[in-house]
Amino acid sequence: MKKNFIILFLLFIIPTKAFALIEVDITRGNLNPLPLAVSPLSIDNKSKKSFEKILEKENIGSEISSIVENNLRISGLFNPLNKDAFLQAPDIANLKPRFEDWNLIKAQALITGKVNYVDGKLRVEFRLWDVLAAKEMMALAFTTVPNNWRRVGHIISDKVYERLTGEKGYFDTRIIYVAEEGPKTLRKKRLAIMDQDGANNKFLTLGNELVLTPRFNPTSQMVTYLSYFKNLPRVYLLDIETGTQEVVGDFPGMT
Repeated sequence: MKKNFIILFLLFIIPTKAFALIEVDITRGNLNPLPLAVSPLSIDNKSKKSFEKILEKENIGSEISSIVENNLRISGLFNPLNKDAFLQAPDIANLKPRFEDWNLIKAQALITGKVNYVDGKLRVEFRLWDVLAAKEMMALAFTTVPNNWRRVGHIISDKVYERLTGEKGYFDTRIIYVAEEGPKTLRKKRLAIMDQDGANNKFLTLGNELVLTPRFNPTSQMVTYLSYFKNLPRVYLLDIETGTQEVVGDFPGMT
């Protein structure tokens, strides 16, 4: 397991029968997005100041909540409600939601949680609530290095998406692609990677050689791609985390 990989702890899950709150009527071809409230993750002042110093973010709890909210919105299956309508403070809502308050603003599902700075690590707890049934659906916690805060938001989005739709989430994914720039006669192509929402974009190659057809390996930690060395095609294997690469093989005559 890599050093910075997120550690997942299961707090507890109420032993209820699995079900999805969203049902799509494909015969009619329409969908009403589920009204959902994403309460900002609560954070104590000490933790807030620590993360502000490390990450230069004023409120990392709100930042993570915004990622979750944006992910669920762009899926088209959810309608995150305006936070100005919330009647309960985040720190209170995380412990015991007043379901009548959330019913009042038409929320059918509610996400709450909190963020803590623990021994130099980021610890995030979140809970998913069924507002109509007035019960908890899921509770999970994550501990990781602070710089993984965006990925925590994506993983929470995946967990919520799967619990509410019955389908696997896709938010904690990355896109590998070939970035092009320059005029047609002097085109520069570089291998690049970014999160599915466009964040954390970075180049993996310098652009000195032509690169083509990048592909993830099954673990998404390595990338194979075709490049040319002295006009001869070669397939390379690149480690995304370390930047090290090796030649898989030379393939004369391959284009």
